Amino acid sequence: MKSIWRRHLIICLFLVLLAIPIYCLDLALLGGRGGGNWITLDFRGLIFWTYITLLAIHVTLSSMAVLLFPRPGALRIHFGSMVLSLILLVAGFVVYGKVLRAVHADNVRITLVSV
Repeated sequence: MKSIWRRHLIICLFLVLLAIPIYCLDLALLGGRGGGNWITLDFRGLIFWTYITLLAIHVTLSSMAVLLFPRPGALRIHFGSMVLSLILLVAGFVVYGKVLRAVHADNVRITLVSV
């Protein structure tokens, strides 16, 4: 195994292991304690699942970048792909919100066409 792939796997493993404290942080901050008497919103898992989605995008992008551009080094590739992953995650949330709003506003039905 080449050195760049070994470093890439170590960084990815560290990011995966970082999900454990993020899960605990999510439970501590957004845990299931009761709200007021007006409305109770359940945000459990919001931080954790956002991180897992970001991590999935990041690992995919960084693996492709290491495969295509092994010269710059693993750390540079991970920093660049993390920025691109954040941009893609935010763009995905925005597009999802716009599609959801369009579906509810225009009563548009989205159907899958099988070929």
